[in-house]
Amino acid sequence: MAKKDDTMKRRILLYAAGSLLVVGTALLLGACGELKSDLPAPGTQKGIHDIGWNDPASTAFHGNVLKQTQYDTETCVICHAKAFTGGTSGQSCFTCHESYPHKPGWADTTSAQSHGNYLRLNMGTLAGCAKCHGTDYAGGTSGTSCYTCHGSYPHKTGWAGAVPASSHGGYLAQTNWKLSECAGCHGKDFKGGTSGVSCFTCHASYPHANEFQLAGGHQFYLYQHGYPLAQCKTCHGATYDGGTVVSVSCMAAGCHVDAGGVKKSPEACNTCHGQFRAVASDRISPAPPKGVLGDSLATSRSVGAHREHLASGTLGKDVKCVECHAVPPQTAAGGHIDTKLPAEVAFNDTLARLASAAGTFQPSPSYNATTQQCSNTYCHGNWKATKATAPVSYQYAYTDSVMMGANNSPVWTAGGVGAACSSCHSLPPTGHLTFPLASCVNCHQGVVNGAGDIIDKSKHINGKVNVFNTERDF
Repeated sequence: MAKKDDTMKRRILLYAAGSLLVVGTALLLGACGELKSDLPAPGTQKGIHDIGWNDPASTAFHGNVLKQTQYDTETCVICHAKAFTGGTSGQSCFTCHESYPHKPGWADTTSAQSHGNYLRLNMGTLAGCAKCHGTDYAGGTSGTSCYTCHGSYPHKTGWAGAVPASSHGGYLAQTNWKLSECAGCHGKDFKGGTSGVSCFTCHASYPHANEFQLAGGHQFYLYQHGYPLAQCKTCHGATYDGGTVVSVSCMAAGCHVDAGGVKKSPEACNTCHGQFRAVASDRISPAPPKGVLGDSLATSRSVGAHREHLASGTLGKDVKCVECHAVPPQTAAGGHIDTKLPAEVAFNDTLARLASAAGTFQPSPSYNATTQQCSNTYCHGNWKATKATAPVSYQYAYTDSVMMGANNSPVWTAGGVGAACSSCHSLPPTGHLTFPLASCVNCHQGVVNGAGDIIDKSKHINGKVNVFNTERDF
């Protein structure tokens, strides 16, 4: 009986233990269910960085966090390494940022690590800058505007155009053409600098402060470069009197006004060829003549005897430019400014080629650019007058069957020495009766006086024979 009771007690204990185990298990499972409901949803657990670390719209964005710490990147170094190329994190900052964090020398224009050099090597691509500085480069998440140091860079749309409101020309006009800012990227000589872009790629001569200070000024510069006047029009307008980009007129002073002070175009003939003629009156200017390069001495071939030929009544016929040169219809015409000096001499002048001896003697005028001599021109004595074709009343003056000039070949820069009275025809001409100079007036009244001076130059070197107040052909 006692043994049976022990067995029963053991069963009761096992049952109770089993019941406790079931109840305990049930309680444990119930508790786990409650704990599970308190856990964060999968995928939302925190890492090292807060949620929104890579979202520019979030206050937790790493750009904003760095901005608040004045861009102190010391804590970044712990995981991303001093070079920010990955470190223990294995995540390089340069995966998203092409150049940030900026390296030492980034703001130093003399450093090989300067941002100017970086941009030049990357062909000026600014997409990486826009990520922190904003698409308008006025600050963005970085809070640092590119225009804090650069007045106009990065250049905006229309910068290379001609509309003043958006073009670089308009910007410079507003800053009174202050070029120091441009020099920061384009170099002090404006030939590229850290930008690698020369201002002279588009502008043949601008900035003038650099190019026009050369010897001879802009006049010599234009000559050296084939007169690229189209470049001037880009800023100064189609008429050079001030354009939409710059209101500065090229015709305000200096050689761009005529002898009377009236404005004239840089394309006017006497802008380059000197004040030989005032534009309005087509007469010789009282101002000293000047050559293409600004020279004014008669010993210069560009000046030479121009005044004597062009000034009405100086020696004889008033010679026009077209009589010795091929005058172009416009400045840029072929054969004009596209050829090197000296100017070509064409001898279109019918006087230089005037036939004499009743049309039987034809001169063949020429000019030697090396010796600067004109030869075989009627003007300088290459003419003949035959006795047989002269009026009978004049034939007494002939000592031979033909009277002829001296056929002088004057040097263009010789001055008065090359144009003395006896140089083109002897006194008297060969084949003419010998008389003293004072006697010329007896037959050539109205042409010379008793001293042998020419008193009416319209009757001298005019292609006619003037005797006894009558005029006839040679």
